[in-house]
Amino acid sequence: MAICDDEKIQDVLNEFARESFRKTADQDYIAARMSYKAGLVEPFLWSALHSIEKYLKAILLFNTIPATKYGHDIEKLLCRVKGIKNIDLGIPKNVENFIKYLNQYGENRYFEGCSLLEEYALDNLDETVWYIRRCCCYDFFPHLPKISLEQQVRNPKRCDMSGFLEEVIKKELPAYPHLTWNNWFYGKEGQGDDRETIRKTQRKWSESYSCLDFWGQDYFDVLQKYVTFSKSTYHYFSQK
Repeated sequence: MAICDDEKIQDVLNEFARESFRKTADQDYIAARMSYKAGLVEPFLWSALHSIEKYLKAILLFNTIPATKYGHDIEKLLCRVKGIKNIDLGIPKNVENFIKYLNQYGENRYFEGCSLLEEYALDNLDETVWYIRRCCCYDFFPHLPKISLEQQVRNPKRCDMSGFLEEVIKKELPAYPHLTWNNWFYGKEGQGDDRETIRKTQRKWSESYSCLDFWGQDYFDVLQKYVTFSKSTYHYFSQK
């Protein structure tokens, strides 16, 4: 029997948004933090990209907006979410810049291009998740108080999601130390007193270049018969 009632459709969307987008985004977020701590740059960027992508898609579904045709393009997703009238993300410029950075370097799973890890990438991810995720529920209250970020983190005016992150923190599940390690936003109680110290502890920076950057057209002509590359790689060699 087809589901045609608007309320029932929203129930279906809400369930999928919670379980298939928000919950797996929470897991991707923790996986990204684990990869960062282990010094695995590409897995960190890939998992971070997926977490933000799924959070944004969840917001769309909670607002009965299709999340198709976006792929991994989190800049386009963010633009669409910002266009929702009853939501005010209130994200600062550095969060928007981090989303642009992830959009550029996150989808590099086969190391086809330059890999760049920003100095404070983990803290930037933590902040981005905190801002985006608080809108990942159906009954969202858009008018956040005009108070400092520190006050918001300690007393966030958001709906009680009872999501996977909350479960990890409340029950101290196996993922707990990986979520709370040097995390000013979702960290242990009292950790929010000195964010700059946490940022310095997290601080890393690296840059590396893929062998693709040094390949000629002949190499690519051989490999493309055996491997499916990203659109940007095909575009790059088509312009040479």
